[in-house]
Amino acid sequence: MFRCLEYTAFLWKAKGRHGTHSPFAYWLVDVVARQKPIQNNQDFSKISAKKTKNFLNKLHCCLPHYPIFITELEEELHRNISIGHEPGLFIPGPDLILFFLEASNLDLLHPDSIIVILEPHQAGNKSNWHALKELPHFHFSADCFDFGLLSPRPGQAKEHFYLKLG
Repeated sequence: MFRCLEYTAFLWKAKGRHGTHSPFAYWLVDVVARQKPIQNNQDFSKISAKKTKNFLNKLHCCLPHYPIFITELEEELHRNISIGHEPGLFIPGPDLILFFLEASNLDLLHPDSIIVILEPHQAGNKSNWHALKELPHFHFSADCFDFGLLSPRPGQAKEHFYLKLG
C-alpha cells in the first residue's frame, strides 16, 4: 500500500520530455528512453527489475564506449574507477553505495561517468540515496523510481530530477 502511494507521489513530480530543462536529462528522456531496445546485454542479467534492465540496455546502446562495471567488491570498484580515468557506467552492489560517500573515491571518478543506484526507494537504500544525491560532487541526480542516476557533470548546475523513463 505504501509503495503504491510512494509511486503515485513520484508520478506527480516526475517530468517527461517536456518540462525537463537540462540537456542531459532531456537526452536521457528523449533519446535513450524512447529508443527501441536493440539487444540485451548479458552484463545486466543479474538485475531483477525489468524496467531497470531495459533502460540500462538502451543506455548502453547509446553509450557503447562506456565500459560497464557491476560489482559487489570494494577493491574491484576502486580499481575500475582508477583505471584510465575514463567515463564508465557503474552499478555498485547495495553494500557499495557507501563507497561513493567518501570524497577521495569521488575524486577518481570521471566527470561524465554515470552511477546507477538500484532500488533507491527500498528501506535499506533510501537514506544512502538521499545522502548521495546531496553530495556537492554530484551535479546531476535523477530519481527514476526503480533506479537512481548520479553523475558528477561539473559544467552543470546542481539539480535533482524526477524522470519518467518508461
